[in-house]
Amino acid sequence: MVYDFFVNRILKGIWYQFKWGAISLTDPIFYLFLSLGFVGLYVPEPDIRLTLSTLFFKAMFEEFFFRFLLQEGLDRLLKYKWRLGPLSLANVLTSVLFAGVHLVHQPVHWALLTFFPSLAFGYIWQRYRSCVSSTLIHFAYNSFLFYQFM
Repeated sequence: MVYDFFVNRILKGIWYQFKWGAISLTDPIFYLFLSLGFVGLYVPEPDIRLTLSTLFFKAMFEEFFFRFLLQEGLDRLLKYKWRLGPLSLANVLTSVLFAGVHLVHQPVHWALLTFFPSLAFGYIWQRYRSCVSSTLIHFAYNSFLFYQFM
């Protein structure tokens, strides 16, 4: 019984995440949002240094918590009805919370600027329901910001 639950729910869910993550790589909208991350090259570099692996795991954790748990939970609570143009109300509310959480370790103007990328991450989540896609874009944004590759 436990084995059946594991195979039927967990493994199929993981397969779904990676399948739609791979499909998102064929979508021009994914690359549009990815290219918007280059804005990070034009803002002041943060004072702290994080390794690329740390940036990846932070992006993965944040996307799992904010998209998979919070945004999806709010979407279900609101029955997927409430939308503001192409964005769900759940995405907007999650993005407000995402920016608020960044106030803990960042100056106010930096934390508030996380609101707009969060909308992009949430839109990618809405489109594919895959943490893989939103994690890749989130990691790219963080990489452009923290390393600026110059």
